Amino acid sequence: KITDGSSASAIILAARSVARHIGAKCIASFTVGGGTARKASMKRPEQPILAISPLKETCRHLAMSWGVYPEYCPEERLDVDNFRDMLRVACEIANTKGLVSNDKDLLVVTAGFPFGTPGAANIIRVIPAAGPTYWDATL
Repeated sequence: KITDGSSASAIILAARSVARHIGAKCIASFTVGGGTARKASMKRPEQPILAISPLKETCRHLAMSWGVYPEYCPEERLDVDNFRDMLRVACEIANTKGLVSNDKDLLVVTAGFPFGTPGAANIIRVIPAAGPTYWDATL
């Protein structure tokens, strides 16, 4: 069951809906324990789910979830106090994994702040693959 009345569940449902309606190429989820990405993969969404975690163990577990592309990202690479930098990292990883192919491809990104708090997903953001500082009126 995706909905459990939590804000994290609401964010996941919204991300899936937004991704479907805008034709996003993937849903990127910053996750520590993997719960957010696992919930996002339930009901098999059309878009792949890029799960970015600072824990290798979480990535290994998420490899077994349908449609989830886990990516280990060491904490040194993530400036958790700079969300724009985290968004940039998500774009880089999505490009490297081939989940996006054009600068105008859209990603729906979810995260929780404070970062590292289990079940704290409370942010959803739509960004182009070119990065968080790029926006085109045609998007």
